[in-house]
Amino acid sequence: MLTSQQKVTFATTPDFELGFEHGSRQTDYFISLPENKAQSQLQGLVVYIPGFGDDAGDYRHVFCKKVAEQFGLAALTVDYHCFYSRPKNPESTVYEPEDIALIEKLFLTFKLPFSGNTVEEGLDFLNAYLVKSKQAAQITATLLPGKNEYQNGGVMQALDIINAVGHALQTQNISADNVILVGSSYGGYIANLASKFAPKTFRAVFDNSSWANPHFGYIVGREKGFAEFTSCRHSHIQTNFYLRSAWTLKKGLPNTFDGKRFHVRAFSQAQIAQFAAYQPDTYYYFIHAENDKVAITEDKVQMARQMIAHNLPVQMEVIEAADVDGRYIKTIGHGMDLSMLTFFERAYTHIQTHQVSLENDFTQQSVVRYDSAECRYQFDFSSLPVKGQVICFNMTNPTEQLQA
Repeated sequence: MLTSQQKVTFATTPDFELGFEHGSRQTDYFISLPENKAQSQLQGLVVYIPGFGDDAGDYRHVFCKKVAEQFGLAALTVDYHCFYSRPKNPESTVYEPEDIALIEKLFLTFKLPFSGNTVEEGLDFLNAYLVKSKQAAQITATLLPGKNEYQNGGVMQALDIINAVGHALQTQNISADNVILVGSSYGGYIANLASKFAPKTFRAVFDNSSWANPHFGYIVGREKGFAEFTSCRHSHIQTNFYLRSAWTLKKGLPNTFDGKRFHVRAFSQAQIAQFAAYQPDTYYYFIHAENDKVAITEDKVQMARQMIAHNLPVQMEVIEAADVDGRYIKTIGHGMDLSMLTFFERAYTHIQTHQVSLENDFTQQSVVRYDSAECRYQFDFSSLPVKGQVICFNMTNPTEQLQA
């Protein structure tokens, strides 16, 4: 079965958390459709969500085309917020004042004269010295994403997925009762978060090795000393890259990453209880390595148990070293170098008898709310793009609500 792929630009939710709710934002998705679908309705939509490091490759397009060819389903992938997070061109590197101070310290340590008109020229000079002296050094920098965005930590990314699905269902002849999210690592986390914000929209989430709570390295990595990515652009200098983020741990600021920001991004017992109250129909299929050091296995097992305790349909496979077969599961590390197409094929068999309603959050014009402490996150599906809002309660008079 032949397929065609289209690039679609659509409106999506602006950053309401930081006060840009009245602005506008657009991004793109790429949708693969079987060419011989004629006028018949496509029997579902698969959304492939790549994780960090996989966002600039071609695999997501290959995956979508193969799903369209083999299953006769529409398949799309989204340029979600802060996509192209690891560009390789030197122009994407930003040296913050503390990074420059570290480079200057290296010059002083090696008793070198300051050289070069730019930071890069200075690093070339430093690297030449290290090559001659057979030494090595480490520096830090910020990696500017390819679309000049900033890391949000999941909320905008999940809403990009939701809005792309809403747009595709609105503009294509696709059955709304078979929408499946597929993601690995950070992509799996975004898939779960999208299902949390849109509890009536997805038939299934197929998740390979995502974490149960937001990853602080992707939110406040520089402040936590967590380098998301390392590279040796200079042969003897390792650059530890932090992500460009809008958040800080400093208290009392408009962009402080505090409790309410954390909880809406988490799958704690309290948040899962609120999610379950919407009586979601989504089937969850998780696969995870037994000792994942990136997405902690114990946290994910606890998340699955809490979901099951609230009568949510969850199947979780914990992979052991003996399960490595070199074809489907290639390693026992994070992500297991899993064949995501094979993963989809196997997971898809588990939902053949799992039915959901054609009515979803878009047709029902849902208003989905999550509370934590004195604040509420609210997602309004009455129109596209979905409207996001943070509402804070006046603790003197809890019935009074003030928009953040």
